[in-house]
Amino acid sequence: MAGGTSPDGTDNGGDSSNNVHSSQADQVVQVRDVFGNLSIGSDPPRPRPQSASWSRPWLIVGLAVLLATNGVVWLWPTGSTPETESDQGAPSLSVIADLSANDNGPWGYASEDARFLGNNLVEKLSHPMAATDHALAREARLTGAASLRHQVIRLHLEGPQIGQVVVTDIRAAIRNKTSPLSGGLVWAPPQGPEDSAETLLELDDRFPVLQAAVRDDVHDRSFPAGPYFPSHTIKLAADETSEIIVTASATTAAYDYELTVIYQSGSELKEAVVNNNGKPFRVTGFSCGGKHVASYRSAYILQGDFSVTPGPNPQHLDVLPYC
Repeated sequence: MAGGTSPDGTDNGGDSSNNVHSSQADQVVQVRDVFGNLSIGSDPPRPRPQSASWSRPWLIVGLAVLLATNGVVWLWPTGSTPETESDQGAPSLSVIADLSANDNGPWGYASEDARFLGNNLVEKLSHPMAATDHALAREARLTGAASLRHQVIRLHLEGPQIGQVVVTDIRAAIRNKTSPLSGGLVWAPPQGPEDSAETLLELDDRFPVLQAAVRDDVHDRSFPAGPYFPSHTIKLAADETSEIIVTASATTAAYDYELTVIYQSGSELKEAVVNNNGKPFRVTGFSCGGKHVASYRSAYILQGDFSVTPGPNPQHLDVLPYC
């Protein structure tokens, strides 16, 4: 820089170096005003050849521009950025949750809100065969109410674009637990045995663990047969896919929950949190008011013509054998 007078009135002369600063190049330099020369390095400042290479280990070009007023300069090695290759992460797993299996029937939903169905959906459900209409069941599901007793989640797993991942566990993360929801109920109960299941998740358990399912034909239902992991693993190479069907159940409470898929990618153990489009999955048991009796502020029940209409006494519903 040319000589001049500093703010305190000192004449620094034409070749003054009052502001020479020697330091390591991985430090932060902060100044207000610069008078004289400024150099960063372990050696005293010295002239640089005109033909010197720009690809030095540390990027210094443009430093003086940033030091004009209260400047702060961070220096990174030439050819790199703050995001290193390790920050970009190892191959990752893609997981999509599909709840459409719940629209096939039997189906049921309960809510804190007695009027959660809305007048328009109530009118649609009042027509014969309405309970067999998957589109209407989907409308009930999309109200945000909790599934009644069971919720089927089809997890679609897709491997990374390159490399391989191994799914080692799927765990429940319960976000909220309350008494069974008792505001409103809509219920098209099963007319025969329950469908078989691949895996079961009993949320009422103290420590819910994903269980392998075994079919009991005598009782027409599936029972847990021990933890699904670690006896099972799911390996997914590049662009490979797999599906696992989880049936989550609740009897004594209502749950808001998410699923956490644990998987190994290279030497890293990673997690993928799965929910219902940004909201927790929801499932609730019956709001039991006595032996074999459930109680709600409003209830819409399956009729003989497969319509779903208001129950005669929602505070005293016969729900044998669920209560």
